[in-house]
Amino acid sequence: MTTEPARRRGERGVALLLVLWIFMILGVLALDFARYMRDDAMASLNLADETQGYYLALAGMNRALFDAQRRREKANPATPPGAVAGTGQGQGPRTLDEDEDDEPLVPVDGQWHEGDFAGGRWSVRMIDETGRISLNKADEVLLRRVITNLAQTDPTASMDRHTQEAIDTVVDSILDWRDHDNLKRTHGAESAYYLKRRVPYRAKNAFFDSPDELLLVRGVTADLFYGSDGVPGLRDIFSVYTRSPLISVDTAPPAVFQALLGDAAAAADLVAQRDAGVPIRDQVKAQLASIDPVLVTLVDNSANPPHLVTIDARGDLNSKRNLSHVAVVADLVGPASEGTRIIRWLDRAPWDGRPPGPPAAGKGKS
Repeated sequence: MTTEPARRRGERGVALLLVLWIFMILGVLALDFARYMRDDAMASLNLADETQGYYLALAGMNRALFDAQRRREKANPATPPGAVAGTGQGQGPRTLDEDEDDEPLVPVDGQWHEGDFAGGRWSVRMIDETGRISLNKADEVLLRRVITNLAQTDPTASMDRHTQEAIDTVVDSILDWRDHDNLKRTHGAESAYYLKRRVPYRAKNAFFDSPDELLLVRGVTADLFYGSDGVPGLRDIFSVYTRSPLISVDTAPPAVFQALLGDAAAAADLVAQRDAGVPIRDQVKAQLASIDPVLVTLVDNSANPPHLVTIDARGDLNSKRNLSHVAVVADLVGPASEGTRIIRWLDRAPWDGRPPGPPAAGKGKS
C-alpha cells in the first residue's frame, strides 16, 4: 500500500524532466532557426547593397568614359565620335549639344572625383598608363635604378652586400622572365629554378601581361610589389599596357617620380607644382640629368593628350564590406569602327592594398 504512491511520484518526476528536456531542445531549435533567418536577411541586404554599389561604380565608369569623349570632341570639334583625330573620317563637324551639362570633366590626374547618381554616390579616377614605366620596354639601367630606389629606403646609407645581391636578383630575374631564351643571367632565374618551387611553374620567356606576374619572379617580395612605409610598390610604377619606353611626366603619378629620383619629397614637390599649373618637364630633365644623362631620354617631349588610361570606379556605400570596385584599361582613341576600345575589364577590381594574410606559398620569396 505504501509503494504505489511513491512509484507514481517517481513517474511524475521523470515526466517533468522529459518536458524540460523537450522545451530545451525546442528552444535551441528556435534560436538556431532565428539565427538562420537573420543570416538570410543579412545576405539579402548585403546582396542588395552590393548590387547597388556595383551599378553605382558602373555609373562612375561610364561618366568618366563620357567625359573623355566630350574632351576629345572639344579638342577636335570636326572629328565625329569614333573617328581618330586627323584621319579625315566622318561626315562633317560635330559639336556638343547646347543642352548638355557643363559640369567639370573628370581629368586624367589620378585623383578621385565624386558624383551622384540615383540617390547614391560614386567616385572615379583616371590614370594615364603612359605616365608609368613600361615593364616590357624598360632596359637594365632603368630597372636597376627603380629597384635600387625602392629597396634602399635610406639613400644616404651605404649599400650592404645583401641588399645589392637582392637588387641584382630582381633585375636579372625580370630580364630573364621576359626574354625569349632559357639562358640564365648571373643573378637571374629560368625554368630550372621555378620548377623546384613548392608550386612549380615555368619562366614565361615572353612579355608581361599583367603587373601581378611580378609576384612570380624570383626576388620580388610582397613589400617590393605592394609597397610599404611610404615606399611605393612595383605595381604603382610599372605598366604592361604602354608600348613606348617614354614616360609622360605631365601625367606621371608621384610613385614614378619617387622611383626615378629616389626622393619622396622631391616627387611630391614636382606633383604639387604640376597641379598648380607649372610646367615641370624641364625640371624633371634637369634632375634626371644630374643622376644619369641616359635617364633624360625617357622623358616624352610630345604634348599628345592621354589616351591609354586606367579608370577605377567605386560605388560609395556606408558599409565598406559591400564597397564595389570596378576597373578598366581603355584606349580612348581607338579605331573609327570601335571608338573607345576596352583592353582589360575587371568586374571585381583587386585590392587597393596588400591582400589579407601571408603571401601565397611560392610567391615573393627568393
